[in-house]
Amino acid sequence: MLVTGDSVEPFEFGGFEFRPFASPSRGSTEIALWTVDVPEGGDPTPHRASKEEVFYVLSGSVTIQGQTAKAGDVIVVAPNTELSLTGGPARVLVATSVGIIGTLADGTTVTPPWAA
Repeated sequence: MLVTGDSVEPFEFGGFEFRPFASPSRGSTEIALWTVDVPEGGDPTPHRASKEEVFYVLSGSVTIQGQTAKAGDVIVVAPNTELSLTGGPARVLVATSVGIIGTLADGTTVTPPWAA
């Protein structure tokens, strides 16, 4: 299945813009893949993800778990590890497993629509 960049409808959450490229709604059964545009000064809501996430910085720089990554760098975050995404402006490619669920600091769970 081909997914063209101009066919991807973005999702906005907390000032961040997510563009899903691979997810169950796009035919993927095991991998979820999206980009996230990180605005400078965006809301870095702390959360935990139920699955491992791999963050590849395409442009700019971001800080995740106190580690700053620039274009070409990767940060791997283990499942159920609290994280927030700060820095920017940046574009980050994120890969994870299908079925990921996020838990916000207040205990609210979120099934990210860009990974569904």
